Amino acid sequence: MDLKERLDTVHQRMCAGSRTASRDLFLAALDPLEGFLARKFPSLSPEDRHDLATDAILIYSAEPAKCDTDKSSLWSYLCRIVNADAIDLLRTRTNRGALLAKNVRTDVEFWASRSKDVFRGEDAIDARHIMKLYGNKLATNDIEVRVLSLILNDEKKTSAFAKALGLDPDAPDIEKIVKQTKDRILLRMRRLRDEL
Repeated sequence: MDLKERLDTVHQRMCAGSRTASRDLFLAALDPLEGFLARKFPSLSPEDRHDLATDAILIYSAEPAKCDTDKSSLWSYLCRIVNADAIDLLRTRTNRGALLAKNVRTDVEFWASRSKDVFRGEDAIDARHIMKLYGNKLATNDIEVRVLSLILNDEKKTSAFAKALGLDPDAPDIEKIVKQTKDRILLRMRRLRDEL
């Protein structure tokens, strides 16, 4: 019995509610799906291939009735899932890679002098380009635009941020208010970065 026939048999068992069918599906389909990905997308790592193949099997297992083996085999169905997910993964990495590749040396030098509580780790490398391209999503009003400008200009003084916020630099809890504003913008940056 070839792979397509074996998988279609497993599909029938899945639809009938067999308790062991999902285990048999993993045993029969995981390695072939990883092999399919290796041939079609050689740039994917073994971990990526494994994760994508596992996800495809889990997606199918959640709703096996969505696969109509009268129209195409379970193998074709699983291949369509991993193919689409691999394309999405590579597209996301390409977009992110292109964004990060621009002037990385300049960014590293620029953000290397940052204090550790403003930008950390990977945030430091891509922050400047993200702000250039997506600043309107990071700053929702003129005050936040001024705060972004100070961050980009390497400002460290709480008093400067307080003035940008229109607050008295000597007011009680001013450091906390400034930190909350900067953290809010950083959180938006992380969310945006994760979408790219």
